[in-house]
Amino acid sequence: MQITISGIDIQVIKKNIKNMHLSVKPPLGMVVISAPLIISMKSIESFARSNLSWIIKQKEKFAGQPRMTERQYISGETYYIWGKQYYLVFQNSHRNYFKQEGDKLFLGMRNSSTTIQRQNFVKEELRKLLNKQLERLVPKWEKTTGFYCNSYKTRNMLTRWGTCNAKAKRIWINLQMVGKPLECLEYIILHELVHLKVSNHGSDFIEIMDKYMPDWKDRKNLLNSQILDCYKV
Repeated sequence: MQITISGIDIQVIKKNIKNMHLSVKPPLGMVVISAPLIISMKSIESFARSNLSWIIKQKEKFAGQPRMTERQYISGETYYIWGKQYYLVFQNSHRNYFKQEGDKLFLGMRNSSTTIQRQNFVKEELRKLLNKQLERLVPKWEKTTGFYCNSYKTRNMLTRWGTCNAKAKRIWINLQMVGKPLECLEYIILHELVHLKVSNHGSDFIEIMDKYMPDWKDRKNLLNSQILDCYKV
């Protein structure tokens, strides 16, 4: 469900929890209130209004971060892979390819290819890069923690870097994580694996994160301070 306070849309999610929690989520500054099942909408609205100045400040922070412009997949565009900046070089080719050399990304496709065709090809190439790291890092953190998922997949998400279905033991990782430093990807993997055991972000969650990744808060801050919308996917 959704409420609107002073022109700001706020997503309300009712859960089996004791207290209300407010968050402004990257990458787009979506406002979310998690509330106990029995609490009234009037109380939720009052809670939102009492925190309005903080909400506005956080949304302005996200709005002020630099974003990439609409992609054309032509030479000169800037991309990020694992936190490193690259410059795209488009080359006319009958064979499609996407490769890294130095600080350049070479995209080979026909000159007649459309922006959508180039976008779809690049997206799948980026997905391959992300999956390669997931194949290495998910088993690493499963073995470290003893928390095992049944499957992990990637998809483009607007409001979350990762998500977890604890019942199905399935985790999803945002495709845009391929643009972030690898230490941020490891943080998200651990974060979602911990949710297989702890559904919220309370003291039990924090205790486990502190145990297995003492610097997780630094990694979280790094993730949320990185340039947003690295890819239009």
